[in-house]
Amino acid sequence: MAGAALLFPATVIAAACVVLSGGASAAPPGRVFVVGGDGPRGWSQPTGTDETYNHWASRNRFHIGDFLDFKYAKNDSVVVVSRADYKLCSADKPVQRFDDGADVRFRLDRNGNFYFISGAPGHCKAGQRMTVRVMADHAAKGAGGGDSPAGAPSPDGDGDDEDDSGGSYRTPGYGYSSGSPPTPPHGNTSAAAAVSPSRGGGGGGGYHRVAGVAAAALLVLA
Repeated sequence: MAGAALLFPATVIAAACVVLSGGASAAPPGRVFVVGGDGPRGWSQPTGTDETYNHWASRNRFHIGDFLDFKYAKNDSVVVVSRADYKLCSADKPVQRFDDGADVRFRLDRNGNFYFISGAPGHCKAGQRMTVRVMADHAAKGAGGGDSPAGAPSPDGDGDDEDDSGGSYRTPGYGYSSGSPPTPPHGNTSAAAAVSPSRGGGGGGGYHRVAGVAAAALLVLA
């Protein structure tokens, strides 16, 4: 009987550790960044007073699973290209091309650099192009937990170049705003908020809960 009495609390502790540690390691949802900011500009040929797209990208920090929301006119396009074609403003051999006039939500599905240009004549050379640098994962912010912007790419896109392909198209939905997490359908946000740790938390809250459960069980055994 004594052995059975000890076995039950030990089983409870093990189950609690599995459940809580699994919740702590759940990946946070990707954020959505409206390219160029929330204003009316969107993805368009810049004027002399507009912020460059590379400068806008350098002010943000992108992670795997985040989305870029391109809002562009029907006579324009979003072209994903290699680094070499980016530097040449060439859309002849696109990795992906979106030109149906509908807004594009592009998922950043790997780390490294993504290269975007406009396929409209003259737009790329006028400055409608962008390099986005994606961090390895959501934990890459470092021990300080800060969310400081990634390093700015140089104007011609030079820098660490890993894989030139990747990314995926996703139809816009739910009206996401720049840098905001996606909202589940029908406004069901409570469940997602309950299982997703904050970006800066590193899952530490889950481990603290595990320790608390284990300590309580040991007190019962005593």
